[in-house]
Amino acid sequence: MDSNKILNSIKSRLPKLFHINLKSSILIFSLIKLLFIGVSIFHCHWQKDPDLIPTPVSIEKDLQKSNHLEWIKIKESVWIHRSFGEFGGQIYSANGLVVLTNKGVVVVDTPWTESQTEELFSEIQAKFQKEILYVIVTHAHDDRMAGVSLFQNRNIPIYSTNLTAKLAKERGFGKTNPILDLQTRLGAGNQSVEVFYPGPGHSADNIVVWLPDTHILFGGCFVKSLDAKDLGNTKDANLEEWENSLKRVLARYPDAEVVVPGHGDWGKLDLLRHTIRLLVAANH
Repeated sequence: MDSNKILNSIKSRLPKLFHINLKSSILIFSLIKLLFIGVSIFHCHWQKDPDLIPTPVSIEKDLQKSNHLEWIKIKESVWIHRSFGEFGGQIYSANGLVVLTNKGVVVVDTPWTESQTEELFSEIQAKFQKEILYVIVTHAHDDRMAGVSLFQNRNIPIYSTNLTAKLAKERGFGKTNPILDLQTRLGAGNQSVEVFYPGPGHSADNIVVWLPDTHILFGGCFVKSLDAKDLGNTKDANLEEWENSLKRVLARYPDAEVVVPGHGDWGKLDLLRHTIRLLVAANH
């Protein structure tokens, strides 16, 4: 029964229920009606007025809580370094890799900020007592290479494709050594690292990194996590070619046991298929 019916029912029964005259029942009815209206207005105001809704923790406070790296062990020799940054008014995490070898460490993508990159250096030394051999950057966005200058200061080689090097220079991310177009397989002590350019997707220059010894595929921002409800930042994306590029990766690495996305939790090859589904939805 709606509120009007309830009010009409109350109005019709007031004289009988309370043995009061008509004038008094009208007065009581009016007071009840005002009460209903007041509750209604308060409810709507609560829903629409942001000043009445508890405000979330500010971005600054979130960043203060999340300005340290997280470490996630995938296999004995491979770890995720997880950093945090702000995009579109929200705090997001970003994944990179640390690959341990008998000669040193390979880093895939820098943390999101310079302070977190400084922490990366100290944590690698504290956790693994190893030097960094080189870093690979998978595309020219700040969540992938904001810490490049700190690697430069330490004379640690920074490898990228020619297109990433060009875009990084234009965007002020620093200088990289663009060897990855020709040298797609890199040595690293008792491990090897392969890079593959599948075509445009999240960005024109995105590459993936394959670790054949552990069957781990680092997809970076080219691949979305299973929790992702959309494609995220598509400012530099090629929505028409992204699906074809994903299919090339699926065809090339069908035996990948672990797939690490640029953001969110790692999983298996279903992350690539999930990304294709998101693309299909976005393109229709």
